[in-house]
Amino acid sequence: MRYSLILLLVLARLAHGAWTVKEQTSLPSPGKTQFQRVEVTNGADQVRMNVVFFSAADCTLALMDDPDGAFDLASASRKRGALAAVNGGYFHPDRTPLGLRIRKGLEIHPLERAKLLSGAMIIRGSEISLVRVSELKGTSKLQEAVQAGPFLVDRGLPVAGLEGSRKAARTVIVAGPQPHFALVTLDSTTLKDAGAILATPSLFGKWTAVRALNFDGGSSTGLWVGGAEPFYQREWRDVRDFVAIVLR
Repeated sequence: MRYSLILLLVLARLAHGAWTVKEQTSLPSPGKTQFQRVEVTNGADQVRMNVVFFSAADCTLALMDDPDGAFDLASASRKRGALAAVNGGYFHPDRTPLGLRIRKGLEIHPLERAKLLSGAMIIRGSEISLVRVSELKGTSKLQEAVQAGPFLVDRGLPVAGLEGSRKAARTVIVAGPQPHFALVTLDSTTLKDAGAILATPSLFGKWTAVRALNFDGGSSTGLWVGGAEPFYQREWRDVRDFVAIVLR
């Protein structure tokens, strides 16, 4: 009897840590993208996600910089002709970017060395990549770049040592096997759980996340998806910049 109870406790702990997809709903989105609302659970907690899928064969990413605070995510997206967009990287209270920013080949802010800013979304030529700062060999040939962090998934696995107590909204860019990418928002979760969720094998259908990089989150988290009736998960404060999916 004692051993049966111990076994049940062990199984309960294992079940609590395993995230599974509870529900997936397809939503309208503009051509060359797919938009889904996904709910996941680990048996004790539930997290709702919005996921915009795109192929690097059809689309690329563009930084939309807003130094003067003239735009919100929706108006910036419409002006840029974006298919979809999220909030971008970290910034100081005076709106100065925190970390590397490159837009259309011009450096807006240089690379910084900080534990939080462990990675970057970069575009070199026609290739979109999520790279660690240690892997970044120069920035002069980059067309677009946003430095952020931390990495949540690497080599298909949740990154070890992520903070596991503070829940907040999250904005993440996910890279699968080429040419698969996704922009993701999660409603309220820790960084540790976000990594575990995004590494769930069945989460993205036929492909699994290879890398996932955390952007600015919390009250900065926002998502806009275009179409006949655009979807807008509004950011709760003005942010410095946005990252848009645009046609090649």
